[in-house]
Amino acid sequence: MSHCPSCGRYVGACEACPYCGAYLTKRIPIRTVKIATVMLASVGLVILWFAATRSEVPLIQIGQARATMNLAYVRVVGRCTRAPTYNPDKASLGFWVEDETGELYISSYGAEARALAEGNCVPALGDLVEVTGTLRVREDFHALTVNASDQIKITRAEPMERDIGTIAPEDQYLRVRVRGQVRDVQRPYQGLTLVTLRDVTGSIPLVVSEDVLTLSGTSLTLSTGQSVEVAATVSLYEGIPQLTPAMLADIVPLDQPVPVALERKIGELSTTDVGQFIAVRGTVIETHPFSAGVKVTLDDGTGTIILLLWQSVYDELRNGVTPEIGAQVQTQGEVSLYRGEIEVIPESPHDVQILAGAPLPTDCTPIGQLTSVDVGRWSTLCGVLSPPHPFSAGVKFTLDDGTGQIVLLMWQDVYENAPEGLGTGAHVIATGQIAEYQGELELTKLDADRICVISPGAAVTPTPLPSIEAERRAIDDITSADVGQVLTLIGTLGEPEIFSKGIKFPLDDTSGSITLLLWQNVHDAIPDADRLVAGARIEVEGLIDEYQGYLEIIPEADGVEIVE
Repeated sequence: MSHCPSCGRYVGACEACPYCGAYLTKRIPIRTVKIATVMLASVGLVILWFAATRSEVPLIQIGQARATMNLAYVRVVGRCTRAPTYNPDKASLGFWVEDETGELYISSYGAEARALAEGNCVPALGDLVEVTGTLRVREDFHALTVNASDQIKITRAEPMERDIGTIAPEDQYLRVRVRGQVRDVQRPYQGLTLVTLRDVTGSIPLVVSEDVLTLSGTSLTLSTGQSVEVAATVSLYEGIPQLTPAMLADIVPLDQPVPVALERKIGELSTTDVGQFIAVRGTVIETHPFSAGVKVTLDDGTGTIILLLWQSVYDELRNGVTPEIGAQVQTQGEVSLYRGEIEVIPESPHDVQILAGAPLPTDCTPIGQLTSVDVGRWSTLCGVLSPPHPFSAGVKFTLDDGTGQIVLLMWQDVYENAPEGLGTGAHVIATGQIAEYQGELELTKLDADRICVISPGAAVTPTPLPSIEAERRAIDDITSADVGQVLTLIGTLGEPEIFSKGIKFPLDDTSGSITLLLWQNVHDAIPDADRLVAGARIEVEGLIDEYQGYLEIIPEADGVEIVE
């Protein structure tokens, strides 16, 4: 101070008043004040940092989130109830967490989302999750944004060993491990793959989303018949259990096949087994084609059962070998009941195995004894082949056993797979069905494995019908005398009629009408086949034939040209 507090006189910088001798106190230096302020602030920051790092982020229940908590930094704990979604292009990650009070959407973006994906810090369906982040509260939507990759803690349960058939809706969110065989792989739409797994107890869908593939960084390579071990979480779709894996690494191929059916004796089966997946084996004693497939009757000595082969399964049997009468067959499928009769229905061609082909017969029916009464019967014939006669859909031989002759009708695929040595002069045994065409008996429905060459003939490869300059005729001028001739006709197509082996059109040139017969392989080979519709005008070159009293023209693919 500059004045004495006792006498009031000016004293300057003196420590004692020179007038009255009073002791004079000094002010605290500004420097000291500054130093003290800085020290005090530093101590305060240290205390604040200590408190911030040692105190936990407040844990809330999801149902407690209110508008007043918007942008609050909080922590929630719950179960992941929906499989995560991840978009690498937009760097966005999202999933849902649920506790007993509500459900909350968890999201992360940018570098944090990539870090979570690359660090395998993404929860899977059913995982227990602890998440810390910024709460976003809207009127109709609550969300939590994760701002750092270490703000998610995941607890994934160890999978429980289960049989597929024991998994029920009550097991939702339970993590299980199953072993099964891949029965089917479907992609109902882009981004979703459904794999049907089966063991001896039942079947279940395995759901693999595009997000799982993206997070796993690989593709799904599973094939029908493959055995796998899967660790996954039970989820529900319309109340039906399914399996959802966390990543593709949870799907492990197995070296040992997983059985999908227990073998049963046919005589033991009853209506109580309907819906069960079982395996049986037996001898084929009867086959009966119908509109949607083939019914095969199996006999194992204890009883008989119908093996129902839908057409899609029958057409894809291994190596094209079909169950013929006398063949030994092992099959597995679901037991069904139709009009009081028990059937077993395979799911795929892999479920049908021909253990042994039908034995070749040693006794043959004399051809000379066959009459129209035998049409529809299966017969085994022996004889010597005449030169082959090719037609648009296959090859015809004449079989002669000394007592008579009959036509052997082989479709092209049968001829191509027939035994070697099938040619002029070959001595063969063939089993097929007796049919009649234009008053002439034929042996049809031949399979390659039902033809045995006793002694080979001359190797002759049938060639297509010779290309000749065909005569152009008016349809009204064509008669039965022209059967076997190659003619050219121009006319307009009528409405098509589709049959089992091709398509028929009425062909009209105003003078008359004739049937245009296109075998399926011929129709498929025509470049503009889609333009063959009613009203199209075409020029056709083909062989004139007669069927049930009606004239037909049968062309090759290059014999059909659309005029307009």
